[in-house]
Amino acid sequence: MSGGRKAINKLKRLPPFVPLPWDMLNHKAYKELPFAASKALPYFLGKVKMDFNDPNRLTTKFSFSYREAKSLGFATGTFSNVIQDLVKYGFIDPIDKGGLRGD
Repeated sequence: MSGGRKAINKLKRLPPFVPLPWDMLNHKAYKELPFAASKALPYFLGKVKMDFNDPNRLTTKFSFSYREAKSLGFATGTFSNVIQDLVKYGFIDPIDKGGLRGD
């Protein structure tokens, strides 16, 4: 019987995930996002390892490299457009440019 209990407990535990609350999914800005940007947004949101409702989450710095984006299947040009779109629609606010073109 104890083996069965462990199996039940494993089934109850959710794997790690990135929340996209209904108010975000129904927001005009999200609905207007181009497809690639809406597909990439959960990866950006998942970079910050804090509770979704923590107010510090909005000011936490994180990095997301072109190399990481490529490993997720985004072409360099597409990822560049994703960044521009996420900035345009207010989902991210870049602080520094990294890499060869960074300051």
